[in-house]
Parts: sequence; C-alpha cells; structure tokens
Amino acid sequence: MTVAAVVTAAGAGTRLGADVPKALVTVQGRPLVAWAVENISHIADAVVVTAPTSHLKEFHDAVPSATVVAGGESRQDSVARGLAALPEDASIVLIHDAARAFQPHHVMSAAVEAVRAGADGAVPVLPLVDTLVAATDDGTLGAPVNRDGLRAVQTPQVFTVDVARAAHDHAATAGTAPATDDAQLARAAGFRIVDVPGDDRGFKVTRPWDLALAAHVASERTS
Repeated sequence: MTVAAVVTAAGAGTRLGADVPKALVTVQGRPLVAWAVENISHIADAVVVTAPTSHLKEFHDAVPSATVVAGGESRQDSVARGLAALPEDASIVLIHDAARAFQPHHVMSAAVEAVRAGADGAVPVLPLVDTLVAATDDGTLGAPVNRDGLRAVQTPQVFTVDVARAAHDHAATAGTAPATDDAQLARAAGFRIVDVPGDDRGFKVTRPWDLALAAHVASERTS
C-alpha cells in the first residue's frame, strides 16, 4: 500500500498573533510547515500541503519536496482539495495538521499499521489530565465531568484513501456543518475508526507560548 499525506496549513492562525499564516511562522529558523513535511516524509511517500491562496509562493519555497495546493474556506474544504491532489496509486493517507509538526514517528506508524490491519481509520488520542466541568450560561461553575471516559484527539488521522474520500463525499452530500476533524466525517459515514496512543510531542501550536515549546522540541530533534 502506497502511503501519502495531506498536511493542512491553510489556516491564518489568528490566536498566534503572527503577521504571516501560522504554518510559515519560524521555529529554530525554519517554517513550521517545513518541520511538519520533513517529519511526516519519514512515513509518507508523497505529501500534499494545503496553503492559503495569498501565500502559495511562500509555501512552495518552504516545502519544495511537497505538492502545494490552494486550501478552501474551511479545514474540511482544504482536506478535500488535498485528497483530490493525491497520487493515483495512494492507498493510505495521513491527514495531518502542520501545527502538530513534531508528532513522533512511532505514533504515525502505529496509526498506519492499524489501518493496514483492517481498520477503516486510526486516530492518535491522549487521556485528559485537567479537571473538567460543564459550561454554564450564567458564569457559575458547572457540574464536574468524568474525564476517565474522554480523550483528546491528535493528528495525523490515518485512513484508506477510499474511506477518506467517501467520508468527505458523504459530508458534502448530507450538507452537514463542517467538522473539526476527519474522523468525525468518517464515523458519520459509518466507517470503523480505532484509536492509538498519542504523544505529548504531538501538541498543536496555537498560542504564542506554544512556540517556546516547539523550539525546545525542535532543538531536541536537531541535536
């Protein structure tokens, strides 16, 4: 089975407060998307990157080894465009966020092996460590929520290419609201998705202080 990847990098990253798209923010002198593509290329034979239409040249320059395509208005639209650009012989796809550039290889490999073993899709997850409470409308503290039955979802989310495309086609036909990840679409379309253990290094760069952690992890990678 030929393995390919779609790396989503079309987001503006407004919470990061940068003057360029988040995936172009530099970590240890390199754009975040370059770290993500280099990292996932250890697992995938071909990589497609979805980028903002306003910065296509910058993305081409940052990741010359990848195929860069214009993203859509939502993450879901961008992934669909990335899936359409995969090589014809691709049979397994890792759908990954550039913002999770440092997910360890063993997590990615475990997800791929779960799909090779027969799952329609596989997603890395982590147990929650914070105390959780329900949200309320009046600002008072809500009731506690049992965190033991909950997991935090990471990427890459891995599927057979046929399943990924069918899930997106089903969502487009059903006209549902855009999902925050591809596993939601696949489950809604009736596919069997399993979980694999995630890793703390698969964190998502979202806010300015995440860049300090990213720099630390990147320095470990290069040392």
